[in-house]
Amino acid sequence: MLTVITGPMFAGKTSALISMVKANLIAGNEIEAFTPSNDTRYGLEVIASHDGEEINAEVLDKMSPFKSYFIEDMRKTKAVAFFEECQFFNVPSLMLLIKNLLDDGRDVVCAGLPNDSFGEPFGAMPQLLSIADEIISLKAVCSKCKKINKATRTFRKSDSKEQVVVGGKDIYEPRCFDCWRK
Repeated sequence: MLTVITGPMFAGKTSALISMVKANLIAGNEIEAFTPSNDTRYGLEVIASHDGEEINAEVLDKMSPFKSYFIEDMRKTKAVAFFEECQFFNVPSLMLLIKNLLDDGRDVVCAGLPNDSFGEPFGAMPQLLSIADEIISLKAVCSKCKKINKATRTFRKSDSKEQVVVGGKDIYEPRCFDCWRK
């Protein structure tokens, strides 16, 4: 089963993923948690929420997660696999890895931004959402109009035109569609 957690920055995607990891551990399930090599905001080998919650994770090469997963012998046969920041991974390689895990009968949970700050589909998220068995779509409080559970977009406060700029509150804020568009 593939579960995808999605929403803008500061909607609680990572907190939801960490909560699911903890629930699986309480249930006695083996887990594997993965983070992309370019997300070093809170350190290496950790998945961390903006409010300080964290779990240990294996770092997968963002360009070849499929290859790094099998070369590093991280494979646990029935573990539930958790992937953070899926929009940062190379799309074909991540999709190959996740499809292999699903074909092996494994449960997979992925979290990521559905769109970049320009409103465009981001990384593997469109493909993951299209094959998901369950989608958890989260919303945030709009940083401009302050409406609760209305922010579905991520607004970048800098003028950078690059699609990927890894950052936090210093660079990004959640906005509802109307405030994002303006």
